[in-house]
Amino acid sequence: MADSDDKDKRHIKYLARFGEKKNFNIHGYFKHISRVSITKINITLKKWTILGKGEGKRLLVLKHGYHWLWEWPWGNGGHGEGVGRRRRQSWKNHERCLNSYDIINFYGFTRSPDTLRYMVVMDYANKGNFRGNLTKIIKNDWKQKLHMLHRIISGLNEIHKQKLIHCDFHDGNILNHKDEENGENKENESEENKESEKNEESENYENVKVYISDLGLCQPIKSFLKKYEIYGVIPFMAPEILRGKHFTPASDIYSFSMIMWEFTSGVPPFNDEAHDFQLSLSICRGGRPKIIKNTPQCYVDLMKKCWDEDPLKRPSSKEVLNIIEEWIILPYEKEIEDISKELKRYVMEFINTPIGNNNLVTESHPQACYTSRVLDFTSKKLNKYLESECLDNCRISNDINSLDIETDEN
Repeated sequence: MADSDDKDKRHIKYLARFGEKKNFNIHGYFKHISRVSITKINITLKKWTILGKGEGKRLLVLKHGYHWLWEWPWGNGGHGEGVGRRRRQSWKNHERCLNSYDIINFYGFTRSPDTLRYMVVMDYANKGNFRGNLTKIIKNDWKQKLHMLHRIISGLNEIHKQKLIHCDFHDGNILNHKDEENGENKENESEENKESEKNEESENYENVKVYISDLGLCQPIKSFLKKYEIYGVIPFMAPEILRGKHFTPASDIYSFSMIMWEFTSGVPPFNDEAHDFQLSLSICRGGRPKIIKNTPQCYVDLMKKCWDEDPLKRPSSKEVLNIIEEWIILPYEKEIEDISKELKRYVMEFINTPIGNNNLVTESHPQACYTSRVLDFTSKKLNKYLESECLDNCRISNDINSLDIETDEN
């Protein structure tokens, strides 16, 4: 909660004891919270504003200053207790990544006096998610775009350094925050200032902080989802994941390539198509978003490597981080004559690339879905269709070869 509200902090369970064995039972871990005065918690929660609900009625998001709460039903026994254990593990995984300034901060837990459900206290990002800012970000120069991209890949690299995979990496899970001038809360701005900001065509994102969030699916590399079940946002899912393979750091890199593309387009990938079985087939066949005109060639080359069909040919997060650091850091640390010809050419590509608008459709297809979900088809069905298609192509190829042989003989 906000630093000025020291009393509020008494109702948060911090992460210092998160790894203790006696905390294995999720309810045992939070048991002491129920002894806190319900009246005091009620007073605390009255200061919070409900931002919205998601996943049916299971998820509640509240705002207070620069922090937010996630409410989740941990359940009592049975399936609910299993959900609790998995959620607890996901928060432990989140804690492992907090050394990075590019991962949203996670403070601890509290409990709702109304629902008696436990809530996670995290930093609040006042600029919303990356997807909601695309139309403004696209109008910034490449220096600003590369700085934002660097923060994103830096956070992803920290996750991979911890031997974890995000597993649900997309533009809705990247948050933006900008500190208010003079420490004033944006809620205290005049109506005139709010209207002026609303009418601005572009906004400087150079000083905007970027955070990776929603590590709810973040899991150890050896973990995997239920057999045949596909969960996620189709445009950001690597073809091997759609086909039922295990998540790997390379599948996160594929998702990152779609975010790279958004920096050039200003719209989410495949926003003009239905996000269904047919799009999944297209991705598995090699379908990718079209390259936007005036994108620096070095950027295109890296993006294509990241979305390569073969996960073994994709660069690691560390390799991508190093490349982007070269583009934005080396030119400032060295004299221009000391930079290699190749790097100099790359830097000049970014400098000379015009900031233009694309002609892509900004209105999404009615069946486009950018919310993570369990898909209405399985990887088994997808593989069966692709294998059948492959057999048909082989038969056609054999028939053509037979015709060629007969023609030669005649």
